[in-house]
Amino acid sequence: MTVNELMEEVDRLHPNQFTAADKLRWLNRVEQTIWQEIILTHESDADLSEATAPSYDDPAGTDVLLAEDPWSRLYPLWMDAQIAYYNHEIMQHDTAAQAFNEAYTAYRNWYNRTHMPLGDVDHLHLVDRTWGWA
Repeated sequence: MTVNELMEEVDRLHPNQFTAADKLRWLNRVEQTIWQEIILTHESDADLSEATAPSYDDPAGTDVLLAEDPWSRLYPLWMDAQIAYYNHEIMQHDTAAQAFNEAYTAYRNWYNRTHMPLGDVDHLHLVDRTWGWA
């Protein structure tokens, strides 16, 4: 999903009075969270030591967001939650926030399963203490 696709989907599915700058700020906030909590905690093919989280400033941009399909559904859910929050629509916000949290958790869990976490451990040694197996 690109920035432009997200902006068009959000405005089509949840018409709102918020500016593109507001929505870009919300998008950058969630991308920063994904970057810090998920991407930087795992090994990568690229050298991320000098890299920073993506930051978007063009609502018509063609930049691809961090969470790829099918996980990209977390972005419209995040935007829906922000729109409802700032409109003081508490029930809608709670519903959207719960859906976002489920989508974010699913993405994080998938990323954790498919990318090696950073650290000194090169393998796990599991022991079943019930049977004494090593």
